[in-house]
Amino acid sequence: MLSALALLWIIALLSRDDPSMGGAALGTAAWWWTAVTLVLQSATLLWRRQATATLGCAAALPLVLAAVVPSGLFTVTALPVLVAAFVAGLTGAWRDVRRWALASGVLVAAAHFVNGSAEARTDGSALVLQAVLQAALVVGLPLLPASVVAAQRATRAAQRETLAAVTRERDAKIGEAIALERAAMARELHDIAAHHLSGISLMASAVARQTVSAPDEARSGALEIREQSNAILEDLRRLVGLLRDVGSGDEGVKTLDTLTGLIETARLTGARVDFALRSDGRRDPGTGVSPLGQLAAYRMVQESLTNASRHAPGAPCVVTVDDRDPSRLRLTVRNAPPGPQARPASRGTGFGIVGMRERAALVGGFFDAGPTGDDGWENRMSIPRESDHDLPEGSA
Repeated sequence: MLSALALLWIIALLSRDDPSMGGAALGTAAWWWTAVTLVLQSATLLWRRQATATLGCAAALPLVLAAVVPSGLFTVTALPVLVAAFVAGLTGAWRDVRRWALASGVLVAAAHFVNGSAEARTDGSALVLQAVLQAALVVGLPLLPASVVAAQRATRAAQRETLAAVTRERDAKIGEAIALERAAMARELHDIAAHHLSGISLMASAVARQTVSAPDEARSGALEIREQSNAILEDLRRLVGLLRDVGSGDEGVKTLDTLTGLIETARLTGARVDFALRSDGRRDPGTGVSPLGQLAAYRMVQESLTNASRHAPGAPCVVTVDDRDPSRLRLTVRNAPPGPQARPASRGTGFGIVGMRERAALVGGFFDAGPTGDDGWENRMSIPRESDHDLPEGSA
């Protein structure tokens, strides 16, 4: 509005030196009517919620001005219409913009024709041509850049929505993978608890018979029962609330002792797997590691060998169990890069690492994975020893 009024003021000042623009002088009826029209047009531009209707109102007001007070100042009223057309193309739905733009173009052309006919400065055919060109420039021209900007905005909005949908889908899949992994751990915990509780029951029977005849052995057996019970209760507290999914065909308690069987099974399928045990010889491997911690170690090796066969078929693998640290057990599964002729069997789901990291966290351990310097891959897990009573003196 300020720009249009400033332009109107400048035209009025210039009319003092141009006799042909006498009707545009400041304070004349034509000047005041044009100023009022500009104010009304600018007021309609504030109605942003209906940008297409605003375009129609801004285009209709100059027609009223041309019918009431035609003058050379009429051209100034094209500026608000141009702004209204740009805003409509930028914010309005293209279906509505097309209808209103056509109607507004007709109004602008009619207003120009009426104003030109009243001034009688141009013949009829030339005046019609000028009116059509005026409508195309004032209404059609600003719609072009507005439609481009609107299309870019719509594209960016669609990209953001697609990215948000992909993120939600990924989060849902990760959540589902974690839930399935925890349900599997709940099943396995049931097997572990059943296994150790059976042993506790047998030891309790032996202690009951030794209380009189061999009190020292009975005391040692009672301490062993307490240690076994504490280990089971600790594992139960970590996984309380997880639902047990009935129907799993995986049987047997998985411990560090069963790793050799897992590796032999992998070798039978054609995999090249080496096993290395690093121990100082002062204790048995896995001493002080809870049953759930040993299960996490087993599953980590199992999942790592599966991933290696999927992503690097034929590449040699090395499974390393480092039992030298008195406070933690460390496992590493490293595979060499696939050969030039190797073709990965599949890309996988990408949730294997999520499950291994979840298992490590539930036993208070740490898991890390990443590429090696020779384009291979390495998975690393560290599991704390949850008790020191099984360690020989001087090993801590």
